[in-house]
Order: sequence, then structure tokens, then C-alpha cells
Amino acid sequence: MTLSERDREILAGDRGPAARLAMRVLLRIAEVRGAKRLLDIEAAHIDSTIYVGDAGLEFAERLAGLGARVAVPSTLNVSGVDEFHWREWAVPAEWAAKATRQMRAYASMGTIPTWTCAPYQTPHLPRFGQQVAWGESNAVAFANSVLGARTERYPDLLDVCCAITGRVPAIGLHLDENRLATRELRLVGVPEALAAADDFYPVLGHLLGPWAEDEPSVISGLPVVPDEDQLKALGAAAASSGAVALFHIPGVTPEAPTLEAATGGRALREIREVGVAELAAARRELTTRGDGPLDLVVLGSPHFSFAEMRKLALVLEAEGGEARCPLLVTTSRAVRDLAERAGLLEPLIAFGGRVTVDTCILATPMLAEGGKQRLMTNSAKYAWYSPGLLDAEVTFGSLEECVASARAGRVARRPGPWDGTEATPLARAAASAADGAPPVETAPGGIPDSLPCDLLAGDPADGPMLHSGVPLSFWGGYEAETGRVIDARHPLASRTATGRVLALPATRGSSTTTAVLLEAIRRGTAPAGLVTRGRDAFLALACAVGEELYGRSPALAAVQADAFAALADWEAARVEAGRLARLPAPEP
Repeated sequence: MTLSERDREILAGDRGPAARLAMRVLLRIAEVRGAKRLLDIEAAHIDSTIYVGDAGLEFAERLAGLGARVAVPSTLNVSGVDEFHWREWAVPAEWAAKATRQMRAYASMGTIPTWTCAPYQTPHLPRFGQQVAWGESNAVAFANSVLGARTERYPDLLDVCCAITGRVPAIGLHLDENRLATRELRLVGVPEALAAADDFYPVLGHLLGPWAEDEPSVISGLPVVPDEDQLKALGAAAASSGAVALFHIPGVTPEAPTLEAATGGRALREIREVGVAELAAARRELTTRGDGPLDLVVLGSPHFSFAEMRKLALVLEAEGGEARCPLLVTTSRAVRDLAERAGLLEPLIAFGGRVTVDTCILATPMLAEGGKQRLMTNSAKYAWYSPGLLDAEVTFGSLEECVASARAGRVARRPGPWDGTEATPLARAAASAADGAPPVETAPGGIPDSLPCDLLAGDPADGPMLHSGVPLSFWGGYEAETGRVIDARHPLASRTATGRVLALPATRGSSTTTAVLLEAIRRGTAPAGLVTRGRDAFLALACAVGEELYGRSPALAAVQADAFAALADWEAARVEAGRLARLPAPEP
């Protein structure tokens, strides 16, 4: 890799020990991703602020203790606690103390304490074409798609390293040629009234995510021009159910004045036509409990904007009455203060609603333990992650339905543009096999005894095999305390991966995947080995930091697509340099 003189100075420790550590981690991931050089950035958004366990706190305090300072303007994502109002909820004092320490560690680095997952709703949003390093999955999708800034999907721990060094690998969406759409999602027969509804965009994003995976896509056939909050909801949903970092909409998003501009005139790898029936099926997937009493109605993931606050105030005034179950809005300090000055909080307070800032129900243990919580939301992100992170039953609905349900104390549906839609099974696209895969050694019966691989981290390891063709977000999908898969929608749900070889095509969803895996490494609950279809930078980063902090990590290997598919028939495996070896089934 070609390094600048400044890069070499940082790596030699001439710019301080914190910058040296950050550059060492950055170069490790740049190598995994195959980068040949680094690029300067002008800004960063740091998602590493979320407290998920002592490992992330130790990394933050180690950097702070070494005198870390960011090299570019860097905003901060949500934290693990509402710093001033956590005592009003069920947050344990020990959690609040550690989350506050993590907040202060990052604040000490010369950052901008925005404490929001929607940094594009602050004065610090990037310009078109600006090179930045943003963490937080929804923010990445918004920055690339809506603003036209250039950022890769930066996981926790790497985002701060980029901010400290002011450098990123010259890969992926930082480069113009990688920003052209490779897939088209073509909407067919979608009525204008449905496409204008706010709850259409979380559903569209939820459908887009698993199909597009991490490839840039273009959405055609949309009969209306969505507003900024609708685009925010689309991106957040697609980045949760998939790994979407960039989508184009011709005539709407800045890099797609036309469909041809979005694709660069190149042939698309795949075109998928989607109608109302497929969208209705996707909407149903966001609900795990369709009716009955509610414990909480929650809005604001991503954080509510000022415009959303204004719309909520109008809906509350039209609905009237008082809430029979709690209504919670999560937002940033800045939006809360603006809404208060504009008188938009008065209808919410009169209704019996509350506002929490700096965090959200997914990032801090606000809700009382003891029994499964029954939630309702208009956020696809809340609906996607709540079953795993909160062990909650969730109902998805429109803003109007959420307010009506809070007033009724139970799920209350309202007539709307989804009425009469007919659900059909939602198709999931299969990933195409990579070209040029090396030959595999085949055993009798057609199951290979060994497969070539790239060992990216860790020492050789072996264990029983857990294989799935579905990507996993470790945040909301993997319980660091136990090593159990907690994503209720995942095929491996309730299986324990500790001490096993976990084979996944890739990670998806949250940037906090890395922090969760690092915490599992610290606790000794991580898989013995990890195998992915191609190189997964999120897992590689957690392993690299695990080696830095604790001197250990799982064995992480990358294989090509046809080899990954073959692993489905293995009962146990050994992961070693250059090779995966099939082992006999473990003794019962």
C-alpha cells in the first residue's frame, strides 16, 4: 500500500500514540479490503459512542488516555444513556455510569457532541461530493443517497480511527466508479396515494435491503417525489434489513437525474419488478404481533426531525384525548429545543407523551424488565431490531395509527391506502456465484473435504459448524453475554455460536456489529471461527481490535461464493491459513 509521508509519521508514532494506534487499525482493515492507497476526509460521524459493554468502553478510554484528538470535524452518534433524564426510566445506575464514561471519552477528543443518529439534521451535514467517514447505518445511506457525499459503511471502532487520522481506504463508495447502480427495483402499479404515504417508505426500504444487499441500486417507477423524512425512512429500513449504503431515485437523488445516469449506461446485474402485493407482504414482515393491548408506542428511529415533530403535533391535536399507554418520541437535543421553542411539545405533553434525547430504546435499557414488552412504532428500524434487542413483540403502523393506538391503549388500525392490498410471499434474491472460484477437493458423495480460504485474523481453530445463507447484524442479532443468536427472524435464531465455526455470507444492518463482536471476544462468548462469503470488514475490524486489546480473536476466514455454499453440508470444520478442513461430526 502506498502511504503518504504524514501516514508514515503517524504510523511511526510521531503524531502521538493514539494516532499511531488508530492508523495501525485503519491499515489492517485497508489491507483486508484490498486498498492500494488512502484518501483524505473532511469530516466524520462517530457511531462508536453507543455503550454495549466494557470492550467498547475500554477502547474509547484507551484512545482518550493516549491523548486522542480528531483531525477533522466529527459529530457524535447516540449514546447509551439520556445523560440528564435516565433516572426517569428503568436504566440501571451502573449502566448509566459506564455509558456516561464512554460519552465523556469521545467528547474529550475534540468532537462535536451532537448525540444523534441523524447528523444530517444538524448544521454539520456534508456537501455533495465531499469525502467523509460516517458510521451509523442510516446516516451512511442518507449521506450517500440524499446528500451525494462519499462514505463507505464505517463500523464502530473504525469510524473514530478515521476521524483521528483524517484518512480512509480508497475503496468502495469513495470512488465514483463504484457508485453506479448495479440493480434496479422497478415499482409497477403502485398508486400515487400509497406512494405518498409516510409508512410506504419504511416498507419499501425493508423490501429493498435483503435484495440489494450492499450493492448500489436504483428505484424506478415511483409516482411521487418523496420528501427528506421519507427518504430518511427508506434508507434506514434498507440499511437495517440489508446493508444498503447507496440508493438512487431518478429525478430525486442528486446522482440520478435520469435512470441512465444512475446506471452509467451499463447493463444491470438484476432487475426486479415489485407491485403492491409484494410491498404489502414486506409490510406484514415488520409486525410480529398484530393486535391487542400495548405497553409503549415509540417514534423516532432515526431521531425525529423538526418537520416530524410538527406533523406529530398536528396529528395529536386532531386526535384529541389522552394516551392510555405511554407515547415516547426519541430525538436529538437540538430538535427537542427547537420544537419546545416552537410550541410543538405542548400537544405531546397534553396527550401524556414524553421525549427522550441523546439515545433511544434500542441503545439504552429504558424499559422495565419482566415480561415481554408489546410495542407499536412507525419506524422500520425499531420494528426490525426490537424483537432481538428488547425481546419485544412489535406492531408496525402509520403515524396516525400509532397516535390512535396510544390513545386507545391497544392496536387501533385506521383506513388508509394499504387497505385491500393482497399479500404474497416476499421473494429473496439469491446472490450470484463469484467467477473464477478455485477448484475444490471433493470427497465421496460430493461433499468437499477441504476448501481454499483467506485467513484474515486469529489463530487456527475448529468446532461444530453453524451455517446460514442469511446475513446477520450482530447488534440485535447476537447476544454477547451468552453467544446466542437473538434475531428472531434469522434461521439460526436461538442457536449458540460460542465455540463453534459460524458461517455467514456477510454482516448486515447496524454499524455496531463490531462493538458487539468485540464484547463477545472480551467475554469469551465469540465463535471459535467465522467464515464469510468474501471479506467482511466489520468482522475483521472486531477481530483486529480484539487482538489489540485482549491478544485474541476468532479465526476469521473468507471464501468464494461456491465454496461458501458447500459449507452447508459440513457438520464441523477447522479454520487455518489457506484452508478450511471438514471434520467429523462431534461426539454427542
